[in-house]
Amino acid sequence: MIGIDPVSVVRRRRRLVIGPRTGGALLTVGAPLILFLLLALAWQWTAATFRSVLPPIQDIVLDVAGRPDFYLENLGVTMEAALLGFVIGVVVALGLAAAIVHFTFMRAAIMPLALLLNVTPIVAIAPALVVAFGFNQVPHIVVAALTAFFPMLINGIAGLRAVDPQALEVFDAMSASRRDVFFRLRVPSSLPFLFAGARLAMASAIIGAVVSEFTGSSRGIGAVIVTATTYLNLPQMWGAIVFSALSTLVLIGVIGLAERLIVRW
Repeated sequence: MIGIDPVSVVRRRRRLVIGPRTGGALLTVGAPLILFLLLALAWQWTAATFRSVLPPIQDIVLDVAGRPDFYLENLGVTMEAALLGFVIGVVVALGLAAAIVHFTFMRAAIMPLALLLNVTPIVAIAPALVVAFGFNQVPHIVVAALTAFFPMLINGIAGLRAVDPQALEVFDAMSASRRDVFFRLRVPSSLPFLFAGARLAMASAIIGAVVSEFTGSSRGIGAVIVTATTYLNLPQMWGAIVFSALSTLVLIGVIGLAERLIVRW
């Protein structure tokens, strides 16, 4: 009879259970760090070789650290327009998505206009809105709303239609009203789609707000980028770009956290 060492068996089991989890955690953390390190090295090499293309990373950090109030103030202006536009675009998109789901003829009326708005360049819309509304926040809010509208509309329609047919039959058998079907079946079923659309809409709204500030604005991240480009101030330009990118990631992360807390299935 061959003897079995119980200690070795326990160690093997621990390697089987703990090993893959530890390896997965190291891969999740290590892979992005390695990629960012390689990108940073490539950035520094490009900055040292082609000084007119990219500034050194330390110059960007020093510029941001030397005047954080300047960046935060302009970021606040952009975020105000982006968030207001996001809310307006999402509310309008969800209302139209609900109308399209309940009334088929609304799709033929709304979708061509929505597609037209989606393919129209933002840079072409912004100057016209400045002429119409003046040099204030309204044009930037409108552009942010327009850019957030389409991804939320598409995901809203897809989500509200993604209903389990058997569950719908149960509601029909119980003579449930349209209101009950909508709020108790369609809305809960559509939550994964809606949160995915919200993430896209948030990123689009911030991009729209920044791009709209390229014209008709003296404040905001977009205006900072334009001014820095005019005077070839590369550290300031990239500092503004990094600020807007990080703020976008934070807001998308907040939406993802809300999804984890609300969608538990």
